[in-house]
Amino acid sequence: MLSLEAKVGAFVVTGLALMGVAIFLLGDYTLEKRYTVYATFHDVANLNKNSPVKLSGVEIGQVKDIELKDGLAKVNLAIRKGVDIYKDADFQIGSTGIIGSKYLQIDQGHPAAGTVSDGETVTGTDPLSIEKAITKALNSLQNIMNDLNSEGPRGSLTGNLKETVANMREMTANLNDLIESTKPNMEKAMARADAITDKLDKLLAQSNQMMTGLSTDKGAIGALLHDEKVKSDVKETIASVKEAASTAKDVFGRITQFRVYWNYDWRYDGLIRGSHSDAGLKIYPRDGRYYYGGISNAANISDANKHGSDYTQPNRVDGLIGWEKGPFDVAVGAIRSAGGARVTVTPFYKDPFGKRFSITAQAYDFGRNRTVNSKIMNHPAEDVGVMARINKWFGVGARVEDLQETKRVMAWGNVTFEDQDVAYLFGMATFGAAGTKGRSSSKSSSP
Repeated sequence: MLSLEAKVGAFVVTGLALMGVAIFLLGDYTLEKRYTVYATFHDVANLNKNSPVKLSGVEIGQVKDIELKDGLAKVNLAIRKGVDIYKDADFQIGSTGIIGSKYLQIDQGHPAAGTVSDGETVTGTDPLSIEKAITKALNSLQNIMNDLNSEGPRGSLTGNLKETVANMREMTANLNDLIESTKPNMEKAMARADAITDKLDKLLAQSNQMMTGLSTDKGAIGALLHDEKVKSDVKETIASVKEAASTAKDVFGRITQFRVYWNYDWRYDGLIRGSHSDAGLKIYPRDGRYYYGGISNAANISDANKHGSDYTQPNRVDGLIGWEKGPFDVAVGAIRSAGGARVTVTPFYKDPFGKRFSITAQAYDFGRNRTVNSKIMNHPAEDVGVMARINKWFGVGARVEDLQETKRVMAWGNVTFEDQDVAYLFGMATFGAAGTKGRSSSKSSSP
């Protein structure tokens, strides 16, 4: 049996041991060997002490301290021994989401530049906050609209957009000329189509009366058609007339059914201090269904001035088929030249003001396995963003691109406008195609 003094001693020793373990864990002490690297920034964007340090997405250390020295924020980084960081590596402030926690992100450089030694100080790339990015995006959009009527340097975003608008105006003018030249003939054709439709309606009414009479034996016609074979032939003929009339109405309705929208997206990446542009055409053959085709990440001469590492592949192609139902918009097809899907949700769809806000998520390139700017990427590309529409033409927002790899936070601007001339041209094209199909069917069925 242990004495009372022995029991009290064992209890005290156990308590002190547990207290030591708790202090060790809560104090974030580690037995891992580390070396120190200092990184200076003008603004650390709410980076906190003990935040993780990641190299190409892999955690390799921790922020030990942040101090203000000579007007700059000096960040003390404890890096795991055995992990080499090259001198031309890019030190940035990353984020786990639009409003997520901060961490220090390192984009690896090249071995030929040499390695950063223990105690060395490097200069980091200053982050751009969401507020500043959105403000800059709005200012850029305003500058674009102001500069559309002035001459800009060839290759600049304003110059390219101005040339695009000029080309669209020229194309619209050509379409107007085409429509004006064909308008007299089309008016005659539509007048004849209306007359044909009226006659078809009358014919359908008369055919219904005839079918009612055929069901009785009254009158000479009824007696003649009391023959089952004759009655069957007449019924089939009338059914064919009804089907032809319905098809004609459907074909004529296609002309005014199309809606076409031009779409332009501009995204600003604060880490590289550069922008990306997407442009395309959204075609609605009927309500709730659309096709989208265009180009994304369009190359620009000004892209040569980007800073840091840009993992975006330029000049990609988009081709999607989509469905809209209430607050949901779902599209599948090619996103940036890779198979994928996109979903847009408008949570407050029924509220006049709330329906201006939407959330978009997309995933594509599910079999990605490539190296871009010395970074191996083997996860699907996943993007998420929020958009607020100022009016039916303009919208601003923010998005995070490539969540599993680079996590780039971008300001987002959108311009959308309807083109009724192109829509009319599509309607005319489908009208002609439907007419040709009908004539081919008639010829093939003739004896």
